[in-house]
Parts: sequence; C-alpha cells; structure tokens
Amino acid sequence: MSQSRERQRRLNRVTLEMSLKPFTNLEQMAIDEVCAEAIRQWLPLIGMADKASMLLWVADGSEILTWNGNEETEFEWARYIGFANEHCFSHIQGDDDPRIARPYRDSPVRMTYGHLGRIVSSFKRVAAEQFGVSMEVGATFDAGPEFAYSDFKYRDHPEINRAEIGGQYISLKADYTVVCTWSKLHGDGTAYAAYPNGIPEGTPFGEFLGRQCASFLPTLGFDYIWFSNGFAVSYFPWTYLGANYNGSQMPLTDYNELSTKVMSFWDDFKRECPNYRTEIRGTNFGTGMDLAKDYIPMLPLYEKGYIELPPPNSPWGALNYDFGLEMTGYLSRIAEIPGVTYPFRFYPNDPWFWQNPWRDLYDREPHDIYCPLAAARVNHAGNLEGPGIVEILTIDTEKGELNEEDAQEIISHLRRAITQAPDQPGLLTWVYPFRELHDRVAGSSEHSGSVFFHDWFIRNAINQGLPLNTVIGTDSLFRMNQDAAGKLKDTILLVSASWLTGANADYFTNYVRSGGRLLLYGAVNDSALLDLLNLKSGEALEGDFEVGHFDFSEDGLSVSQPFRSRKLRHQAQIGDGGFREQLKDANDAFTTLAVDLHQDGEVRVYAISRQHPTWGGGRVGWVRGSLPFENSGITHLPIRQEASLLDSSVVLRYMLQHFGYTVVQDKYEESSTPALMFVKRHDNAFIYTGCKKDSTVSFRLWTPEGIPVIIGQATMAGGSDAAYALDRTFHDECRVFVDQDEPGQIWCRENSPVSTRKVDPVRTITVGGLKKAAVTIYPPLWAIEEGCLDIRHDYATLEEVPWTRQGDKVFVKGISGTINISW
Repeated sequence: MSQSRERQRRLNRVTLEMSLKPFTNLEQMAIDEVCAEAIRQWLPLIGMADKASMLLWVADGSEILTWNGNEETEFEWARYIGFANEHCFSHIQGDDDPRIARPYRDSPVRMTYGHLGRIVSSFKRVAAEQFGVSMEVGATFDAGPEFAYSDFKYRDHPEINRAEIGGQYISLKADYTVVCTWSKLHGDGTAYAAYPNGIPEGTPFGEFLGRQCASFLPTLGFDYIWFSNGFAVSYFPWTYLGANYNGSQMPLTDYNELSTKVMSFWDDFKRECPNYRTEIRGTNFGTGMDLAKDYIPMLPLYEKGYIELPPPNSPWGALNYDFGLEMTGYLSRIAEIPGVTYPFRFYPNDPWFWQNPWRDLYDREPHDIYCPLAAARVNHAGNLEGPGIVEILTIDTEKGELNEEDAQEIISHLRRAITQAPDQPGLLTWVYPFRELHDRVAGSSEHSGSVFFHDWFIRNAINQGLPLNTVIGTDSLFRMNQDAAGKLKDTILLVSASWLTGANADYFTNYVRSGGRLLLYGAVNDSALLDLLNLKSGEALEGDFEVGHFDFSEDGLSVSQPFRSRKLRHQAQIGDGGFREQLKDANDAFTTLAVDLHQDGEVRVYAISRQHPTWGGGRVGWVRGSLPFENSGITHLPIRQEASLLDSSVVLRYMLQHFGYTVVQDKYEESSTPALMFVKRHDNAFIYTGCKKDSTVSFRLWTPEGIPVIIGQATMAGGSDAAYALDRTFHDECRVFVDQDEPGQIWCRENSPVSTRKVDPVRTITVGGLKKAAVTIYPPLWAIEEGCLDIRHDYATLEEVPWTRQGDKVFVKGISGTINISW
C-alpha cells in the first residue's frame, strides 16, 4: 500500500533490555546521561508504541533473594564476561579456563540497592522529561548459575537447586542445576526484608520469593518482574528432555503430581505478591513439547490469571540456527493467549557472554526479524493478530557498549516487518489444540508420546521448508461464526489427526465436504476420518520400512548421489504410535496415493489425498509422519538418525503439490541444509519471507495461478514451476502470477508511478516477457473498490489492458509483451 494510505500500526509497548554494565559512574548526572542515550538510540522504535519499558538485568535474581530492606547494602551484580559459578559447568576445564567469568572492565562500580533504585527512577524521569515517553522498569529473576556469583543459591541454600518427584530427587546433569520452584528452604538466621528474623525451616521457595518481591519491587521502584530461561515452568529449560522423558523412555512421571508442584509455586508467589505483573520467558521449546517432557500447565496459568502474556519466541535460534524450533514454539504459544496481545523478542546483543548475535551470529542479516514476524494468530473473528509488544534482548554488549549503528540497522527492519504485518492467513494455518493437548496428558500420561510428536514433527517440517506461519487455536476456531470461518477459505488448515475423535473429527470432516481444504498429519483414530481418507486400520507396526510408491516432484540435487534416502525408521513411542493406516479401496477414483511403506510383506500408507466431486472443491490430504530421532543421552536437541534414513517430514511440504502448490528446493546434495520459506499475506500481497543457512539453495515454485512474479526478480516461465535464487535473507513482495505455455524470461520491477489517463497512481509495477499469458493480479483491495486500478501496455499513456475481477484479484488473459499495473 502507498505511504499515504499505509496506516501506521501501533504497538502496545516496546521493551528494551539492558544490564547495568553501561553505568560506569554512579553520580546522578552520569546515570541520567546513560539512561538518556539508551532511550535516544531506540526512540524511532519506541515511537511506534503507546509506552515503553526497560527490563534491567541486574544480576541473576539473587539480589532479590538477599534483599534486606537497607538501601546502603552492597550486592553482587552481573559485572562479568563468561560463566559465573564455574563449578556448575562440566565444560569448564581447570581454574585457568578462559571461559570462567572475569570482570568486564577494570574496577567495575560497587553497586548498592540505593544506586539501583536511583537508576530505576532515572529511567522513568528521563524518559518522561526528555522524550515524553511513559516508561516502566522491570526486574528479572533467572534460575541458573551463569550470570552472576550467588552465595545464596550455591553456598547458603543449595537445597533450592534440587527437584523432588515421586519421593526421589531428579536431575539430568550432576553439575548444572537451576532453582527448583517447588523446593523448600532450610531455616537460617539471616535478616531479610520479608523475614527479619530469618527464614523458617521448610519455607516454600515460592512464598519466600513472593514476599521478598513484595518488598523489593515497590521499594526500588520496579513495576513488574520477568522470570527468565524457563524459571517457574520447568526444571529442565535447556533440553528437549525432562522429568517425563529421558531420551529413551516416556512417560516417567505422574501428571497430577508434577503439574501440581509447578502450580504450587505460582499459588504461593501470587498470594504473597499479588499486585505486580509477572512475565515469563518460558523454555526453548513449544507448548506440546513442554507438556510432553515436563507437563508444564500453561492452561491453568492462563485460567487463574497468573500471567497475561504468553512467553515470546525463543532466542535460541541465534545460537543453533534451529529456526524451525523457534517458529514452532512461537506458533504454539500464540495460538491461544491469556490477554489481549503477545510479545515478539529479538536478540541482538548479549551482556553476559562473547556473542552479540546481530554482528557475529546473524552477520547483520535480519532473518530472525522477518521470519518470526511473518507469524500471526487468527482470532475468533477471523482476523489476524500480530505481536503488540516488541522486546530487545539486549541493547548493550558484554562490554557495556550502547552501539547506535546496530540500533539504526535493526530498527529499520523491525519497522518494515511490523508495518507489513500479516492481515490474512498464509498458505497454511496450523490448527493448534491448546486446550485438547492439556486435556490429553491430564487424562492419561500414555498420551505423552503423541503430544511430543504433535509439535516436533512440525518443527522438523518447518526446518525442511514447510511454509507455515499462521496459527489458530481450537478455542478460537470453534467459536467462529460463519462469516469469521469464511475468512479461512484461502488457507489450508493443517491439523494433527491424533486428537480428532467424535465431534472434533466431525467438524473437520464437514469442513472438507463443504469445500474446505484440510491437510492432516499423525495417527488417524476416528472412523469418520478414516472413511474420508479412504483408509482402514490394521496392526500397528514400527521399526524399519522401505519406501515404495513416492509420487512427488522432489528437491533437486546438483551432484549425483550413491543413494537417495528411501528407508524410514519409526519409533512408535515418540511417533504417535505405530503405523496402522492401510488403503481401504484401491479402486476409488477420487483417491491419490502419494507414499506407501513396506515391511515384511505388510504395506502401510504414509501419504494420501482425496477430492470428491460432491465436496464443492474441498480436498483432504494426510501425511502419517515420523520422527527421525535416535535414543540418546543428555543433549539439548534430539539426535538425528543416520543419514541413510529418511527425514519424512519433508513429505508434508511435498503434499502441498496435491493442493496445487509446488515448493521444492534445489540443493548441492541431500545433506545440504534446506532453506526456510514462509508466505505472508499483507495488503492483499504475497510476501515470500525466509532464510538460507546454505546460500547455494534455490527454489522452484508453482501455484494454482501459475508462477509467482516477484517484484525485483526475473525467472523463466514455460508451463511448469519456475526457479528462484532469492537472497540469504529474503522478504519479497509478489502481486502477480503468470501461467503461460511458451518458454521465456518473465521479469517484474517497481517503476515510477507516472500519471495515466485514468489515475494518478502512487505505485506502478511493470511486468515484462509475457507470451499469451494468463495473468492474475492482487492489487490492494482499496484500489479495486475505489476504481483506482489501471493496467496499460508499455508506457502509462498507451493502450489500456482490459481486466476482470473475481473477489480479491483481477485477471488479464492472453496478454503478451509488457504491462504496467498502476494504483
């Protein structure tokens, strides 16, 4: 949309995060200068929001635990580079290991609670007086050992780092531990602000922290508290393993016991500190992943009103490039939200360690801005909601630098991504059963493996290039009226079949038979769905399978390979059970078998689609799905099976071909890392967004309306999919699709909006190389409805090209040469 018509989207809040390292002088004037500089650098972003906040990374939260009410008391703060409490880290080798924490500068300032209170006050006053900005300040609590040395956690009260389940203490690692929220403190005689006579024996940690916060936060001027790195939800925030899964066995734990222990902390904390907002970072994983491994009870937290925001996207992708995990986790978190909006978090700097991702991990590439900001949730009215809060972790480096150049670069990308937020569902919309997943694990721990599979299969599929960036929660979907549900007509609903039984299965069966498009994955347990798919259920099988029928256009390889993975190894425990689905009627004319698997004479269907003429254009596809994970020891992420075994999640992307979309990649060899691609809709345009870890990967694309003609790009047309190089990070607008039989180069560019005999345009897009082409154009809807669309040959003043409208698009048929599309 033109700048004159583009309505500036307002954010609810911008949160800047910062350590105390920039404060090298604690005189009041010097404090004010640092606060002013921090705000000034980010003012263009803050200006997009109704208010701002500064989240202060003071230490590791021990400053709250040791708070005694005396502002003259000095406290330990995060003045180091490297790992504090080095005895907690097995990778630290010897006392001279350079990774051990060392002061970030000579003679860091000595910090008292009074100094901290003046810093908090200064941010609020400077923001208001110098910039007219309303600013909150948040406190932080982290459960781990790495940020600052803590006598309270590791000398005085080490018992808080032990987690008891079923009468036994559990752990994955002997060295690295975090604070366990349901632990109880031993008594001591030290005076604390909330316990002037010391801590009574057996005090619940949640009660202690809550009372301390109820004193600490108002005395020092904080407005809310942030629980970091999985604190308050998981004792195992860094690993895909947990109390319920050890990498080879699941389930291990009773749901009621573990979830009750987690909720006991919140009940205690909120009883003692009821008047302060609590925000959480969450783990590095998604809702279903967390439910399966740790029974994390997010639904009760929402229903009790303990948190009003879901956790943001994890910043872990910067460290491991697992953006499929980041996107899956983010979509699962925003599917249903406890309040009115949700946050997005970006990780440009690290004030504790050596990495500053914007420069040394992202290489100043904005993929971790554009990709997660292509995500959006659909509400019950059928409208898309983007994040209302943007958080910057952090604005200072490990050396305490406030780098203005980085801020300018990052803000420009943030503004573009936010301004071009999705306003229609993308190619696929994940139907996320937020409530149902909670109910399944609460009903039986035997469903843990199915819930585990639900999210991890989608993570793998996104990492294999599945263009999934829209989500709707089932609470929202089932509340939709007919008008709201009609807004989903142009998207394909992606749904796990394993939780669909009875009325839920009937809902989606009727959806397809009424003209809807549905892509299922996972085990099919309902007879109506089996009938819809022309499947029947047989004996459950697992183990090794040979891939038989495989009817897709596949990713291309530049080099010949001695093999192409055609063997699949399936673990029923983490794979939604064994393979049971068989073809019911091989003579059904409306069924297309895509993939089947063979084992000792038995055949199982892996991928299939069906479209019946009585369904009014409705189509259903299904991919069984499997996880290529091998049993492993203690790791952060799953270990992939050997390379000769197929990661069958790629079939989910291939299955889009049955719906008219080809999204395939050309790679050097099979082991090359696939690129990520998302299709964002904004202002009636298609914005192709994504990133490549391997910059040699390219795409071949086709849609039901032909090849995408991306603005600023050229490609070769000719009756089939077309090739696209695209950049390492891409965020490219497309409003034109071309279907022509004659081969030739098609190009598209932004042109000068020269006035025509019909309109004074604000934009002109020129498309050339057409040869008797059918052209589909998606201009802004206002341009069509207000009669401001003009299409002409060659130059803006020459022959007008006739067009017809159908809904949100217009058509030009049998056109050759060059056309200028103006509005």
